[in-house]
Amino acid sequence: AEDVNWDELAAIGILKDELEMAGELDTLLSGEKTNVVSLSLVLLGVDVVMDATLQLVRKGESPLLEIQGVTPLGK
Repeated sequence: AEDVNWDELAAIGILKDELEMAGELDTLLSGEKTNVVSLSLVLLGVDVVMDATLQLVRKGESPLLEIQGVTPLGK
């Protein structure tokens, strides 16, 4: 948990407290893919609302958060 840059993630809209309340923080920190979570992100000044799974992967010395959007059923 201490290797994750929570300030950087909070800046785009991913909050540690919200992941913990959703019961997904332990899953994320163990390196597993989370269940589908609803995200409201601000990326390069663009608001992005999406459902996605999250997973921490190692890239060199620091963890990288992978966000994988999911397609709604019937689409």
